[in-house]
Amino acid sequence: MSFTKLYNDALDSAREIADEVENYGHADPMRLIEERAYSRGVETYFANAFEIVDALRGDGNLFDEAEYEAKEMIDARDLDTNFSDWVHEVAYQGYRLLMIEQISRMGVEL
Repeated sequence: MSFTKLYNDALDSAREIADEVENYGHADPMRLIEERAYSRGVETYFANAFEIVDALRGDGNLFDEAEYEAKEMIDARDLDTNFSDWVHEVAYQGYRLLMIEQISRMGVEL
């Protein structure tokens, strides 16, 4: 997976969430973002999560921010984590951050 593919996937997800908020008046777009990011980053096969993390490296700042957020979440839960858990958490955070950026540009209030 390339960064462009990951970016476009996140953009499509953000559009779907923005449409849901606009068409159905969903009151909590952040919850929708987190659910989508969780399904993409955590509830996927390890290979898919690893591809997301690898693609995040296409934007060094985004990767660094996703890695930082993942570390914060893991530390907050006081977990001893293995490599697989870390990869899933970084994939989740990266996809989440991409969607937040895109949906904010669409004018959806978070």
